[in-house]
Amino acid sequence: MSMAQTVESAILAQTRRGLRTLLAVPAARAGGLAKVEEIAIAGPAGDLPARYYEARGAADAPLLVYFHGGGFVCCDIDTHDSICSWLAKASRGRVLSVGYRLAPETRFPGQIEDVRAACAWAFQNAQRFGAEPGRLVLAGDSAGAYLAATMALEINRATPGAIAMQVLLYPLIHVQDSLWAEEELRNFRFLGRVACLYIARSLGAEALPSLLDVDLGAAPPTIVAGGGPMDPVRADVKLFVDALRRAGVDVQEKKYPVLMHGGLNFTAYSKTATTALQEVGELVRAHFAR
Repeated sequence: MSMAQTVESAILAQTRRGLRTLLAVPAARAGGLAKVEEIAIAGPAGDLPARYYEARGAADAPLLVYFHGGGFVCCDIDTHDSICSWLAKASRGRVLSVGYRLAPETRFPGQIEDVRAACAWAFQNAQRFGAEPGRLVLAGDSAGAYLAATMALEINRATPGAIAMQVLLYPLIHVQDSLWAEEELRNFRFLGRVACLYIARSLGAEALPSLLDVDLGAAPPTIVAGGGPMDPVRADVKLFVDALRRAGVDVQEKKYPVLMHGGLNFTAYSKTATTALQEVGELVRAHFAR
């Protein structure tokens, strides 16, 4: 390993530790849940860590499978514990948060392979949690939202309607440098460009498929929550929402002007975060109450 690689590895390790210290705050978990259970899901290269949350009065709510963000290189189910607990509480439903292998230790498409295994497990075990079999909601934030949207398309192309909804929180749409470079000096895009250059190199996937370049006709009804000027993916999310609507997909969009990218993790510190998660959860509940 070169000196540069050693330094880069040390910075990444420190970043991961710092994010866990900042975000994995037990006190930030939503209160009043009926159940929180640790689970191990068999993945293609070993067990995937998972955590199940169930709200009181979940009744016939579907199982929502959540994939955390972190640019494919950091974060885990602990850093996203608060998001998942608040979504479960607000939707009065069930959330299964699943971890996946990170880059650069695992190159793409290892992350897709992991979430594919997690979805198969969720379909097979939905009844174990009292959820309706054969129907899932996929959700995630940032890179996790990319994984959720990609998997929703794959599953619904094979089995139409199996993914009943997707919930995408400031989703990462692509890592294509040519697109990030177009307006890199506006709206924090330069930060996004730097991040995506690192992500692409870490994944070994400069050609990570863009969600703007695929047929979105199989996408399920979609909830998208995005931030304001401090969210560098905002312009791409608008293009993605427009593409979904052109494909005939029902899209409900929530915009939070003061929310930065990753801001929903800060429920311990931010009223905006808890309010946004409450509203997104209520949209999920309302959709399935129709």
